[in-house]
Amino acid sequence: MEQQRRHIIFFDGDCLVCNRFVQILLRIDHRKKFLFSSLQSELAKTALTDIPKNIDSIVYLSPTGSYIKSEAVLKICKQLGFPYATCYLFKILPLKWRDALYDYFAKNRYQWFGKNEFCAIPTKSERQRFI
Repeated sequence: MEQQRRHIIFFDGDCLVCNRFVQILLRIDHRKKFLFSSLQSELAKTALTDIPKNIDSIVYLSPTGSYIKSEAVLKICKQLGFPYATCYLFKILPLKWRDALYDYFAKNRYQWFGKNEFCAIPTKSERQRFI
């Protein structure tokens, strides 16, 4: 599958919340639509050329473009279908408000939840979803 057709979620490999989000997505993405890579990976450095450097956000690279912060989360939820797609209703809120809330959470996540001390070992079937 060429990169333009992929749905890739880039996440902070050091963040406990981000890693937990990926674990949840692995479990609920029954169509196996999403692939995953850390923001610290070589792939992120080459694939995310239109994203600001040192981004402190989840990044969703889809066939329609790349998205960060609240927009990335909402687009991911929409791709998951019902019931998760109902989160897309938050799109009615102004982007500035959604991203302000996202930034507040991102700024405090290490203080509230800590950092990853170890990496979870994916199962054999999960391993093929990480690039």
